[in-house]
Amino acid sequence: MRLDPQIAKGSTINVSITSNGLDRSYLLSFPSDYHPQIASPAIFSFHGGERTAESQLELDQLTNPEFNTKAFVIYPQGIDDTWQGVPGITTNDIKFTSDILDEVSSRYLIDLDRVYATGKSDGGGLCNLLACDAAMSLRIAAFAPVSGAYYVDTLPCVAATVVNPCQAGRSDIPFLAFHGGNDTVISFWGGERKNACLPTIPHFIREWAERDLLSVKNRTSSVSSNTSWFSFGSRGLVGLIYDAVIGHDWPSTVPNADNQEAGHHVASFNATPIIVDFFNRYSLA
Repeated sequence: MRLDPQIAKGSTINVSITSNGLDRSYLLSFPSDYHPQIASPAIFSFHGGERTAESQLELDQLTNPEFNTKAFVIYPQGIDDTWQGVPGITTNDIKFTSDILDEVSSRYLIDLDRVYATGKSDGGGLCNLLACDAAMSLRIAAFAPVSGAYYVDTLPCVAATVVNPCQAGRSDIPFLAFHGGNDTVISFWGGERKNACLPTIPHFIREWAERDLLSVKNRTSSVSSNTSWFSFGSRGLVGLIYDAVIGHDWPSTVPNADNQEAGHHVASFNATPIIVDFFNRYSLA
């Protein structure tokens, strides 16, 4: 049964769900331009490690009508505030994501050709796992992780060549990554962390270009001061937006929970409208 549009429009609800035998939850934010008889896109947004669904909602600003009026935003809550893909974590968050999508689309009119995923840090790493999953890569149209933690379970760590295991179900996956040059948590240059290997971000994004059967020769454009967009393919199917001076942050020109930490600062651009514009370019249909 669908909610009354006057109640649901622009609001956020907390939903409980059982996934893989575990009690889980997620926040569901209705678009400000919600119409129950019109199919709406949906965006998954995964919080970072030691963060929550609520903090991610505040951080990413995807519920802000300035950036998004059309799409539902789904904020899953990780067990112990983290996600599958982090070394030592055994929770099946790929199934959790699939179960949420099944539930939301059974209750509301979702355009299943326009489902997307973004996330911060550990949540960005989960985006990569979903893109590399044979089933979920066929259910999610495009991916845009921020400061992603792309752990590979191998040592010794050779960050410039480590292979990211991937069984994507298609070879045309739109993938746009964001990373800061001063990220001291998930280094742009990779390396050993938590007894696993983080790839260099340039190597990681070139792997995605190769996976999508694109040339690894990229085009470079300027986003703003200190920020470059490296794009692969004629339509920029794969890309990396690199800000040389920010840290482990969700890029924003206004203060947020990331850039107000000691030693951090606001960015020279906003990631959120770029992510929304990127998603709007792609559909599974």
